[in-house]
Amino acid sequence: MPRDPSIDVIASGLALFLVIEKFKKECKIVCNEFQLPPNANFLPKSENIHNDLTSLRQFIITLDVSRTNVEELSYDIRDKKLYIYITPHSGHFEAKDVSTESGKFAHDLIVVLGATDLDSLGKLYDDHTEFFYQTPTINIDHKAANENFGQVNIVDITATSTSEIVFELIKFMGEENLDEYIATNLLTGIISKTKSFQSPAVTPKSLAVASYLIDSGARRDEIIKNLYQTKSITTLKLWGRTLARLRTNKHRTIVWSLLSADDFVKSGARVDDLPGVIDELIVNTPDAKVILILYEAKPGRVQGIIYMPHYLDPVRILREFHPEIRKGFTKIQIDNTDIITLEQKLIKTLEQYVS
Repeated sequence: MPRDPSIDVIASGLALFLVIEKFKKECKIVCNEFQLPPNANFLPKSENIHNDLTSLRQFIITLDVSRTNVEELSYDIRDKKLYIYITPHSGHFEAKDVSTESGKFAHDLIVVLGATDLDSLGKLYDDHTEFFYQTPTINIDHKAANENFGQVNIVDITATSTSEIVFELIKFMGEENLDEYIATNLLTGIISKTKSFQSPAVTPKSLAVASYLIDSGARRDEIIKNLYQTKSITTLKLWGRTLARLRTNKHRTIVWSLLSADDFVKSGARVDDLPGVIDELIVNTPDAKVILILYEAKPGRVQGIIYMPHYLDPVRILREFHPEIRKGFTKIQIDNTDIITLEQKLIKTLEQYVS
């Protein structure tokens, strides 16, 4: 999974993990520097997500014992070095009797979920490039920005979520594998991406898939409670300040608001609360295609968090603003500017792509 994965990516990864377990295959779900969002603690098997690939490949030391057997074997670790002591039964061993090699990788296949490219995996890719180079990769995503980096690319920009694509894959593998835990994960991903089916991204297919998952045992009430009924008072205060400065373009396809550092102080909220505020705007401004909040991080530095539909490519559209994709949102940071100047420039750029 990419760094800072969305709830959709986390949930779809867990669903696929559960299915692979049913086939009695060894599987590991990994995300660099992963921290499970508090509202995702209820997801089945969420405790199985690791921060790094460990025990990925064995290093093999071979000793030729054709001339003499081993009497005793021991080892010691000191000064960050491993010392191996081998006592022969008779005679002695020589350097030519020892050879080394790297064993096979522990995994035969890589499945990457919700990542536009391999670089977005962070150190997970940077520290294991040989593993990614030598191992077949399946790339599953629904964003237009995806670079089709896999040997097999399952990229469907008509899908509302990665979970919707994974559902189709699991269904192809055998509908009998779909249980209440897998269904709950998949429905969580779809609900989070469609804002509980209130965003313009909802399609007849996504509704049909959701219905099928509920029939399969997905715990819809538990999902809604954890995703949408846990708003803090500070988030609601920040929501009010955001509404007070809400702006739209003439077609109401772009909705945005500006926040000062003082807004965070007086509401007691944090920058981490902004995705929840944008979620509310998505639900309550159904005509909007792009929603953004600009805020003053400190004097001379303005940051922004932007929601765009998956069929638009934020990396290409906002390239001059150095965008980063985090948790399903696009984030930008510009130094040596003021919030009004950035607002005008950003809206002008977006209006070229959003009518």
